[in-house]
Amino acid sequence: MSTTPPRNVIYYNDGSNPISLARISSLPYTDVILAFLVPDGNLNLMGQGGAFDANGNPNPSDIQTLQNTGKNVLISLGGATFPSSAWQQCAQDVDGLVQKVAGYVTANGFDGVDIDYEDDSGFTGTYDGITFLINLTNGLAQQLPSGRKIITHAPAPGYFNPDGGYANSYTKIWEQAGSNISWFNCQFYNNPPYDAPAGNKVSWYKTFAGTTGAPELLMGAPVGSDAAGSGYLQLGEFTSQVVAPLRQAFGSALGGVMGWEFSFDQDGTWARGIAQALAGGTDTPTPGQQYTIQSGDTLNKIATAAYGAADTGPGVTAIERANPTIVPDDLQIGQKIYIPVLP
Repeated sequence: MSTTPPRNVIYYNDGSNPISLARISSLPYTDVILAFLVPDGNLNLMGQGGAFDANGNPNPSDIQTLQNTGKNVLISLGGATFPSSAWQQCAQDVDGLVQKVAGYVTANGFDGVDIDYEDDSGFTGTYDGITFLINLTNGLAQQLPSGRKIITHAPAPGYFNPDGGYANSYTKIWEQAGSNISWFNCQFYNNPPYDAPAGNKVSWYKTFAGTTGAPELLMGAPVGSDAAGSGYLQLGEFTSQVVAPLRQAFGSALGGVMGWEFSFDQDGTWARGIAQALAGGTDTPTPGQQYTIQSGDTLNKIATAAYGAADTGPGVTAIERANPTIVPDDLQIGQKIYIPVLP
């Protein structure tokens, strides 16, 4: 069980994908988070989403297959459909919630839990969400079984902002429970002004990393244009305009990238592209990976190397579409571009 950065994390919520959950084992993700663990009317927890059967249980062989290739598999507690009323009831019996979550992790062989708390009312006076999350985190750290104690959180970035209207909530949670938090899957999407343009993502990440440290902070991003209402960037834009500047600033201490969600990674292109970007790109034009412009490069030369002479024309067009910010006649040495997979 490794939590060493940089991490390439993906959420699995929708089973409508040519690549099944178990086959993610062949992709360069480091961590897979199954979404979501939610309450029924009696606050009993059950899985809801593409990774679970009709009884709310995952397939244990799928989890084991992923773990056999070195990936951590977490269960995500919460999400947008977890009612505020249920969170408030849970806050009144934190020990009971801890026992239920720890029991679910143990019974299904997960490596830990991701807390996806999306209830603004806990930070705006309706109830004390800060104390609740501190106690939940520290309680899970005590009750989760040995070797299965990964605890992550998936906050909106505004929860770290002292001026964001949420009582600087996650800074306070970090101060009192940070030693038990493995990393943050911070949602830099659907959260203006933190999610766009690319420069905002980078600058706000640097600001919040001043609180958590870069190794504990992941840049959350939508994998597909329909995965979130705002903050989407094409893979080439995201790797060149967000990942590359952050990697330059933090090097191997960069926490990594969290993607929402796997159903938009239809052929593993996102997984491979993010892995290459976190590693610093490649010096060989390879479809599905990031490439660093070298002296003497032209788009024709790059496309020929990536796709072969027969596909140079379509390749040039595909590269231009995947990297809309480049100037084809003025490629810059050291510039990173994304080499897409041809259809």
